[in-house]
Amino acid sequence: MQKGVIRVAVILAILVPIGFAIFHEMSARTAIQHSLINSLDANDTAALQAWPGSAESFVAMLHDRCMRAHGGDAAACTRYQVATK
Repeated sequence: MQKGVIRVAVILAILVPIGFAIFHEMSARTAIQHSLINSLDANDTAALQAWPGSAESFVAMLHDRCMRAHGGDAAACTRYQVATK
């Protein structure tokens, strides 16, 4: 009986943090989609779904791309700075 309780405790100790991390990342990606809804085109939305990194790194990539496209004009890319905070 005691071995069963220990096994369940160990399994929960492993699965709960993993589940929390997955939930946190998925909610961050959803928040990005909602906060940047007018900024993301179909290609960006598909890229976010397939992005191997964190949601924050995806927004950083979008900000970098925007800065390069606008010649370093920070005012044109403020929507990506706000989304990361």
